[in-house]
Amino acid sequence: MFRRPSRAPSKRLSAQFCFGRISVIRCRGEVETVCVKTTCTFLRGSSFQRMVCAVWLCKECTVNEAGRVTEKSKLAQLIIDGHAAGRLIPTILDFEYKDRKRELGGFLADLHNSGEIALLSDANLEAIRQLEHNDFWMMFGVLSDAIEHVVDDYPAVQQFAECLVESAGNDGASNTPSVSFVRWCEKHPSQARKIVAGAKDGQKDCQRSCVFALQGLNDFGCLIDFIEDSRAEIRSIGFRALGRLNYMTSQDDQTGIDACLSEIQSPSSDDARSASLEAAFRIWDNGATKEKYRQDEVIKSFLDKPTDEGLVRLCAMIFYHKNAPTEQTISAVLRKSQGISTGFEAASHWINSALTRKDERWSFTEVVAFLEAMVPHFEQPAERKQFHSFCEWVWEEPANASYLFARWLNSGDFSLCSFLAEMVSGGDKGAALTILPQDLPPEAVDQVFLARKCIGFLWLHEITAASILLSLVEHGHPNAVPMIEGLLWEPLLLSYSSELRPYLEQQASSASPIVMKAAQSLIERHTAYIEGLKKAEELSELEPSNEARRAASIKDHQRNTDIQKQALQMSVLASLVHNVTMLYGRKSFTMITDADGQKFPSINPLSEHSYSFEFPRLSVVDPVGFRALLTVCRVEQRKAK
Repeated sequence: MFRRPSRAPSKRLSAQFCFGRISVIRCRGEVETVCVKTTCTFLRGSSFQRMVCAVWLCKECTVNEAGRVTEKSKLAQLIIDGHAAGRLIPTILDFEYKDRKRELGGFLADLHNSGEIALLSDANLEAIRQLEHNDFWMMFGVLSDAIEHVVDDYPAVQQFAECLVESAGNDGASNTPSVSFVRWCEKHPSQARKIVAGAKDGQKDCQRSCVFALQGLNDFGCLIDFIEDSRAEIRSIGFRALGRLNYMTSQDDQTGIDACLSEIQSPSSDDARSASLEAAFRIWDNGATKEKYRQDEVIKSFLDKPTDEGLVRLCAMIFYHKNAPTEQTISAVLRKSQGISTGFEAASHWINSALTRKDERWSFTEVVAFLEAMVPHFEQPAERKQFHSFCEWVWEEPANASYLFARWLNSGDFSLCSFLAEMVSGGDKGAALTILPQDLPPEAVDQVFLARKCIGFLWLHEITAASILLSLVEHGHPNAVPMIEGLLWEPLLLSYSSELRPYLEQQASSASPIVMKAAQSLIERHTAYIEGLKKAEELSELEPSNEARRAASIKDHQRNTDIQKQALQMSVLASLVHNVTMLYGRKSFTMITDADGQKFPSINPLSEHSYSFEFPRLSVVDPVGFRALLTVCRVEQRKAK
């Protein structure tokens, strides 16, 4: 089939292209079809004086208004054919894997609206549910985008959106279909009103999507009807939609807050009470003014009848709506939440996520007291990555670190002290920490207890532990100083000297005479101790026999071999890289074969990488006594006064 141009061809050669094929009709009626890639050369090299160009129509293609076959029309035919074969979802998935730049959402909706495919059919929903994880998320965006463009009755559209949300699970993007459904309700208000009417009539499917319908209608008067309804489930729907509407006036905000306060004081159900709390936070968060209408009354009324679930939800509201709470609200929530009996990890997670640097509404001491009540009840030990915001806040100000370490070490709680050790291990190696005088306990026995806890939990971080003990020596009780200096000597300085001794040498010139004197005394004792060890090396009685040396060497070699094997087995990169054993040399020479089978050399210079750590000297000299001291310092409890 040929289509002639609507006007006579000009003297300049012209042609119309269609997916790689072109037909040239000579004046004698002879037809030749050539590939697009060679068309230009072919035409330029021809001596035709007159010719007419036409388009060769492929079976899969159609032409547009200008007579050209479009890529979209070919794509549409392939999708239609896939739908006819019952493979619409696999066909779309294939397109997504080949070219993700193409936006298919609106295109699929157009084909559905024209009746050429049935995108919302039950068969396609089942095919979506059967998709594997990666395949589903490859199509998730396309199918979500299609929702707002389809023209259909609300049950089919709602069912399609719910299918996507259900398959997405707890992923953060799982609400994307719901957002598209809200936009669909905006474009089809008549269908949205049917959902609203069905929800009032008690239809469960309409009640599930009524929040989105109310949001799409954006009618505050319609929403008030739900809030003032006598049925608890209808009131819950109204409160969940409240605060999500756009262009609410200040009067609307106050009316909504009044309704929320009434529900919290006299709840129709636990669900409606929780929904009203969320609605109030949404309104405060969206408000343009700093003044939060009746916030103190709402929070006080909610905390008067607290539940563990309600308090955890309140912590979550502080995170999700960071601009909503005032300083008084944050303080009240932190204090009240310390009494919960369940949900410790969840409450701590929300509070840590809500922390913002330089936010004057947050009190460091109140946050410390809150976590102090939460961390001991965790099922697993607290980790630094769980409390990134809090740890950053701790190290940001020396006063914060001083307060926290003095308070938690003095408490003696195993979980809190372990969390401090975890916090130090994630920071800078060799970081010094000074305890301020106002943070120290006044009694000598408590200061010694704090020092022993410092040794028990922070002994792997000798600089940090020594800096804390030196602070106790400088500002501590006179009766506690001798025992604290003894802990500085044994086990710290006797175990570590490569980094701790240079640190003490710096402190030997400290501006504080007490610290300077203590550091100089420790250095002198350590110098004498090292000289004594060197003399002991010359004693023949202490030299091991040849058999003992050989046995120790074999054992060390076997242990190192096992460690290397385990490291290779656990390594992610071991299976991805080429392994070459080098006996000697400065460069490595490897032949690499490319995809075409050609070989070429790869020459890489060799470099040295080393890692070292200091092994505690006391674990060799007195392993039993050293381990016993650390264990006692970790588990001992304060004596009753």
